[in-house]
Amino acid sequence: MLQLIKTKEGLFTMKKIIWLIVGVAVVVLAYFGWNYYQETYQGHTAYAVVSSKVPTREKTVDDNGKTISNSYSYVYHFKFVRTDGKVQNMEYELMGSDPKPFTPNSYVKAKISQKRVINGPNEVKADQVPSDVKAKLNN
Repeated sequence: MLQLIKTKEGLFTMKKIIWLIVGVAVVVLAYFGWNYYQETYQGHTAYAVVSSKVPTREKTVDDNGKTISNSYSYVYHFKFVRTDGKVQNMEYELMGSDPKPFTPNSYVKAKISQKRVINGPNEVKADQVPSDVKAKLNN
């Protein structure tokens, strides 16, 4: 029932060819899965300066555009500088039933990936920010 394919190297059964295709597919899926994980969940420590103007407090809206009851938000646009020197612009929505906005012109520290803020941001004192990062933030 198994057909044989004749090549210069010898004979291959369809079963071996199918296993080869499956093996290649597994390697390709693992590669793309690892890249997705790296871009989405692999965190880097980063710092940013909070803008001098406090954003407007707004009702929180979910992904479907519906207002969430008893929830308010402040939307911040941060220029993060990672400890490896890379600069990344990201939006962060601070939300809750009674959120407290960040102190204007303060420093914040967060763990960020290429796609999202993973942990934080939390306010830190200026002396906790590495000097090379602080130099890039103040440019």
